[in-house]
Amino acid sequence: MTALHSPHDRFFKAVFGRTEVAAEFLQRFLPVAASAALDWKTLRAARDSFLDVDLALHPADLLYAVDQCAGGVSFVHVLFEHKSYLEPRISLDLLRYRVRIWEQWLNAGNSGRLPLVLPVVVYHGATRWRISRQFAEEVDAVPGLQAYVPACVYELVDLSQYRDDELQGAVVLHTALLTLKYVLRDELRQRLPGILALLRDLAQSSSGLDYVRTLLRYLAQAASVDRLTGDELRQAVTQTFIDGGQLMLTIAEEWEQQAREKWIRQGIEQGIEQGIERGIERGIEQGIEQGIEQGIEQGIEQGIGQGQARLL
Repeated sequence: MTALHSPHDRFFKAVFGRTEVAAEFLQRFLPVAASAALDWKTLRAARDSFLDVDLALHPADLLYAVDQCAGGVSFVHVLFEHKSYLEPRISLDLLRYRVRIWEQWLNAGNSGRLPLVLPVVVYHGATRWRISRQFAEEVDAVPGLQAYVPACVYELVDLSQYRDDELQGAVVLHTALLTLKYVLRDELRQRLPGILALLRDLAQSSSGLDYVRTLLRYLAQAASVDRLTGDELRQAVTQTFIDGGQLMLTIAEEWEQQAREKWIRQGIEQGIEQGIERGIERGIEQGIEQGIEQGIEQGIEQGIGQGQARLL
């Protein structure tokens, strides 16, 4: 699985990695003709992500297989974009993704005509999407030679351009879309109570509570303090859920444990590096081993100390 460092990417994959959520989303937001051509009850995950260094600019992508209503199988490739700047060559990237998908299909022993790949870009950035969805517009227009330019069009779902009443669906999809829409906008503080209110019933089940925690973690990590402070998030959760205080306490404990583990790992890595340097200076194998052991011990102590200081 590709490492996801952005909270936006992690939240996107946590939500749309659920095939029932992805199927509902695609059925609702694709053009009517495209949606009607596919049997969304058959949607299934085809692959997590492309481990391709050349495509590392887009770590949050999901590939689904879905049966066609007329027979046969197609692929739907969903790419998530959240950057504050727009990727001007995304059409080229999507074309390269298509080639990777077809290569994977052929390497699996398939033959015959290549399957259709439907690319979908989901965007929730702060600025409106203004990049052409026509790959041909990225290629030099030469009279008499346009027939040799591939027509690679992608579908775009720019959440900022939808009204709230258009971002409907079952509660997971509904709240996820609203959260993605507002997490980078100044209106987040005003919209949050309404979003959380939609989750009251969901939080009563264990599976629903897992999603509530996922959404709250995302808000805490992705929303800037000028849009939503930690105190404001805790207050909104406490007022919305019966056990809101305990819910935030549990999440805080999970964050603390994750932070401790992260700082300990960093301390160990630093300690190993320092130990190797000391051992090399001594020039003997025993010195290297002793240096590493001492370095690890000191690294753990330093990591825990730094973690405690940050938590306090």
